[in-house]
Amino acid sequence: MTESADLDKIAKEVREAADACGSMILETILASENLPAVAIDGDTFPSLVKHLRPRLIYMLLTQFDAKEETEAHFEVEELDRDMKKLVAKYRDKDGLSSRLVLGLMADGILHGIVETADWFDEFDIEADELAEARHQAQSEVFAQMQEADARSREAEEKKRLAPYVKKLMADARFLAPKISAAKREALAETLFPDLDRSTVRKIVEKAATDLWLSGSEK
Repeated sequence: MTESADLDKIAKEVREAADACGSMILETILASENLPAVAIDGDTFPSLVKHLRPRLIYMLLTQFDAKEETEAHFEVEELDRDMKKLVAKYRDKDGLSSRLVLGLMADGILHGIVETADWFDEFDIEADELAEARHQAQSEVFAQMQEADARSREAEEKKRLAPYVKKLMADARFLAPKISAAKREALAETLFPDLDRSTVRKIVEKAATDLWLSGSEK
């Protein structure tokens, strides 16, 4: 298990090794995207410093702040109820070391470590789980809104087309026996010349359905 005290111990030993070697410590993280790199065990890093005697050592020891970490994790400025519960659960860890990042260059290779306290890993897992639950809930709400919007648009369209459907069904030619769908569309286009073909087709389909349901179709 890795505790905050373990991170502090490693950081202290690295500082002592740096002082002995005349190395300078920069409290920052070395960008390593385009560098060959090897991972070093935390307990080994002080010995590596003594052996390589690097001019620069990159070290960042992060102290935990439950509120700031939660805000950063969710990229928000105001916490909701669930986020505040997460903060309250880990508030007793405020001020403890949560993450230690170390790095040094040797022969063009980055030697580095990222060590985290076990409780901080647990915090990260719980924050991720909460984020996933929130995402799922938001997706469900969005789906419900889309469904409600679709029903609303369908109802509005039905209301808009109702007068046309009624007029078409009142025409004796539409009720003629064995009339084809193409002829019904042609009739509707004649009755409603200002409507586009897609709207006319919807009117014909709705009228044909209503006619079938009424049992009037021969």
